[in-house]
Amino acid sequence: MIRFYLSLKRQFIHEKHERHEIKQEAVFVRRLTHRVVFETSEFFEFVRVFRDFRGQLLFLGLLLSIFLVACGSAPPPRLPQALEQANAAEKDARRALKGGELLRAQHGFAKTLALRQSLDDTAGVATTLINLATVTHQLHEDEAALTWLDKILLEKERIYAPEFHLTAGFRKAVILTNMVRLDEAESTLQLAEKICEKKCTTRFGIDALRARLLLLKGDAEGALALAQALSKEAQAGKEEQANALRIVAASEEKLARFASALQHYQAVLEIDKSLALGARIGEDLNGMARVSKQLGRDDEAAMYARRAVLVNEALSRK
Repeated sequence: MIRFYLSLKRQFIHEKHERHEIKQEAVFVRRLTHRVVFETSEFFEFVRVFRDFRGQLLFLGLLLSIFLVACGSAPPPRLPQALEQANAAEKDARRALKGGELLRAQHGFAKTLALRQSLDDTAGVATTLINLATVTHQLHEDEAALTWLDKILLEKERIYAPEFHLTAGFRKAVILTNMVRLDEAESTLQLAEKICEKKCTTRFGIDALRARLLLLKGDAEGALALAQALSKEAQAGKEEQANALRIVAASEEKLARFASALQHYQAVLEIDKSLALGARIGEDLNGMARVSKQLGRDDEAAMYARRAVLVNEALSRK
């Protein structure tokens, strides 16, 4: 009897424990279901908000596009391939010229010329011919440089605009002067002056070259007067003012006014240094060496001459 009672008690306790576990599981299931429902609602709310936000972004993007088009700030259409190639070749050539890589610059401008000619870009062709002449002159191939310029100057048809004839004529006169072909330089410069009519921006360069020609032909007084007037022209720019001052100094040197010449060589040296014009710096130092020697300042003359040698050696290594 006792055994039967104990058996019933154990069965009751076991069933009670099972009911408790079932109840606990039911509570867990209800909580889990509630959690899923809640998080699902949150998820759908997030999706709705995201869709609204994305729609607002698209709308704002559309408004921005319309605004850019209205302001003319839309991305430009891509250039034709041949034109892109010409622009790229010219950019590379100019970069090479600025970096002192003259052969690479010459090759780049030659490539640019062929591309510009194939597109009938006469302005681009004229600009490139002048650039080729400049580079070729710097390579000391003066006759070849003149040939490039003559392609503009000797063209029978009016293909190129007057401003290109002006620039080409002036550059040719400079090269001829450097070659000491003074009569040819004079006649070429006169053609450039005729086109300019004292109104173009090149007029200051023309006046400086005119003063230089006067000096080379022996008219130091005439060169001095013209160069002094030009050196005071604020509109001429620092480089042309420096050229004028250099002619002033050289004219005074020719007239045996050595102390004044030294002062002007020193002044122009400072300008050329500020402009980083290496070749001109060498010229200035050599001028200072010559006039210092004439003034009996031998030590100073030797120092200036040595500095000029170092500058010119460095330029030859570039």
